[in-house]
Amino acid sequence: MKNYNLAIFGGISLLGLLVLIFPTFWINLVVFIVGLGAVAYGLYNLLVTKRVYQDSMYETVILVKSVFSIVIGSISVILPIAVADAMWKTMIYVLIVYLLLAAIIGFYSVSLLKSTEIDRKRFVFENLSLLLLAVALIIISPERLGIFIVRLIGLAAFILGIFMIAITLMSEKNVVDAEVVEVREGEDGSEED
Repeated sequence: MKNYNLAIFGGISLLGLLVLIFPTFWINLVVFIVGLGAVAYGLYNLLVTKRVYQDSMYETVILVKSVFSIVIGSISVILPIAVADAMWKTMIYVLIVYLLLAAIIGFYSVSLLKSTEIDRKRFVFENLSLLLLAVALIIISPERLGIFIVRLIGLAAFILGIFMIAITLMSEKNVVDAEVVEVREGEDGSEED
């Protein structure tokens, strides 16, 4: 267990150090992951969410949202890799607009379900998550502020990992090996070894 904890905390420290040293790479990675997520989200909406309610307006709204997600997600994954580094910055803003529009369309599609018996909590949570992701991208998007915040996150992860390694190593020193001794009572109530 000790080695497992040390490996996890060492990994957190290493990841924090890498984020601290290479913040732009990690911002680009977030853009790439959000792009892949947008494609997956579009496919999920197309294959699953569209079938929740059989109404032509609802199905059209979900179809538009799905196609929009797949197209924007594909562009944000393929274009920056194919073109150049400057495209990553542009794609952050495109993804922010996409997430905001997808959330608005999503809340509209939830309103279409209001008169049905369908539980809407999952869809509301889904659209709130899109808004939160947009806010997170807004926070890391300005060049200097975003890199500063990403480096701050990396520094925090690095310090937390080192701190947890130290606690794990110190707690090992306080462990006492004990031997279990069985004590039996004799017939007259006295203890026997």
